[in-house]
Amino acid sequence: MAHIGTTMLMDARQEVPPLLQRTTPPRLSILVPRDAGKNHEVIDGICEFLNVSVEYAGSENDLYTLLSGLRPMAVIAELDGAGQDGFHVMKVAARYDRQLPILLLSCNDSTLLGAVDAVREIFGLTSVATVSDESCAGEIADFICRAAREAGMSRLMRI
Repeated sequence: MAHIGTTMLMDARQEVPPLLQRTTPPRLSILVPRDAGKNHEVIDGICEFLNVSVEYAGSENDLYTLLSGLRPMAVIAELDGAGQDGFHVMKVAARYDRQLPILLLSCNDSTLLGAVDAVREIFGLTSVATVSDESCAGEIADFICRAAREAGMSRLMRI
């Protein structure tokens, strides 16, 4: 009888698609690849003001593992980052959750911005925004507040 129980346990184990593994609600945090270096102070200040945690991912880390483990409510990345650029972030986020809000900080390069739309459509991402990294503090704050509302954490509201 013990053998049957063991066999049943082994048979019951099934691969769950990554998208279905996210069963716990997101944390009140933002994940930022280290490539967003020149905007760290801005992001830190906004998140501190809004009482949102910021988790930084080094380029050597596996972004999917961090998304799964940390369950952030959103991701902010450099579109043209050296390691984990915006396109890499979009690809990994699509595997994790196609509805995860992503903000890409850009340098207003029209070619890259056009590619963002194409990649967003290819991967079926529903919440990708871009903002110029020159004057982005207000737009980052708006993005974080929207992400919090979408995650059911409505205590963060735009003033």
